Amino acid sequence: MLNSPLFRRMLLVSSGFGFFCLMILGVVCLSVPAPNPIGSMLLWRILIAAALLVLVGLSIMAYVVQLGLSSLAELSDAATKMSSGQLPPRLHAETENELGQLSNLFNEMFQNIESRQTELQRNQNRIQRDNEQLATVLEAMVEGVIAVDRDEQILLANMAAIRLLNLKALQVVGTRIWETIRLPQIHELIRLTLDDHQSQHRMEFDVPWTHSTVAVVASKLPGNPCPGVVLVLHDVTELRRLENLRRDFVSNVSHELKTPLSAIAAYTETLLNGGLEDGDYGRLFVSRIAEQSDRLNSLILDLLELARIESGENDLSVDAVDVNEVLITSAEAHQAIAEPKQLTLKMLLSETPLFAQADSEGLRTIIDNLIGNAVNYTRPGGLVTIRSRRESSWIMIEVEDNGVGIAKEFQGRIFERFFRVDRARSREVGGTGLGLSIVKHLCQIFGGTIKVNSQVGKGSNFIVQLKVAP
Repeated sequence: MLNSPLFRRMLLVSSGFGFFCLMILGVVCLSVPAPNPIGSMLLWRILIAAALLVLVGLSIMAYVVQLGLSSLAELSDAATKMSSGQLPPRLHAETENELGQLSNLFNEMFQNIESRQTELQRNQNRIQRDNEQLATVLEAMVEGVIAVDRDEQILLANMAAIRLLNLKALQVVGTRIWETIRLPQIHELIRLTLDDHQSQHRMEFDVPWTHSTVAVVASKLPGNPCPGVVLVLHDVTELRRLENLRRDFVSNVSHELKTPLSAIAAYTETLLNGGLEDGDYGRLFVSRIAEQSDRLNSLILDLLELARIESGENDLSVDAVDVNEVLITSAEAHQAIAEPKQLTLKMLLSETPLFAQADSEGLRTIIDNLIGNAVNYTRPGGLVTIRSRRESSWIMIEVEDNGVGIAKEFQGRIFERFFRVDRARSREVGGTGLGLSIVKHLCQIFGGTIKVNSQVGKGSNFIVQLKVAP
């Protein structure tokens, strides 16, 4: 501060003014004749005292000027730091004059700025935390979310939307939606939402390159005028498939139940209209009623069994089951049906015991259905071969016949409910169309699989694969 040019100039001016005053005082004193030596000495003493007073006054003046310049320099330094975005330290108000009041005002301003800066930092941290939470929520959503502005430029798109529409994640945000998503239905939905007075619109369409069905809900973003649209996409492919299965199931069940009931009603009406008096035909009609009743009972039991298996409300206990024992028991039970058709049941079982992870009753149901189908669809004099072996950590069970076989185009559907390759023959042998569907669901419960190899006219080979029990 003492080296500042302004202070040096003021000190030089003050010193010159003081010496000028001393010179005038000395000249005046010297021009007055001294009456005696004592008076002359007194005059010099007065001159020296005046010089000392002038020097003291100059010192006081220099100190006061130094304080003022120091306060001005602090204010200038503080203003410089503020202009560069820094908060300066607190100013020291050493005087109560205007500079001191200005320093106090600067300190209050610094405190307010610091409080505002702290609050802004806190708000920024909260906004950043909220954005991170929002991003986490969006990425964890199963539904796809896409937001666009009025110019149809994509503002955000979560990973679910990118996967659902099979987009490239790095090229989505910032592009126009019609450049990235080649679906006219979405473009039409966005324009309709932006232009219409309704705040929300819905649409459902197929995505050809993913073979999926997508339901979209478009909602306006808040603001007037509307700044954009947010799209929420739901994959409803499985839902629509299940709805189709449900419709087919209801239709098939209605048809399958209606057929035996119609037959029973027709035979009953014939008996009531005079058939009871004819002994031969009366017995025949009663036996047909009994057959249709058995078929209806089997159908209802299979439906209940399939419903329990699919709902998980069955009492199956997955444990170690002796596969060969179940195969032998099931084959012996079907021997009485195979003998009248002169069918041979051949057993090629593993010499070592095989224990699979399954339920004994569930595995018996699987084997009974497979052997029953082989016996029913094999011509008289045919052969049904039952095999069992172990491959690594799996147990393989095969039921092979040389019967009518299954066409290639039908092999993928034979495990569907009520699907029959030959409906007339299936009803003739008394099948319900649910046996293989039950087999498939039981294999899945046991952690296994089932597949079929077949040729028309040469027979079929059903292969069940189950895990080896520990």
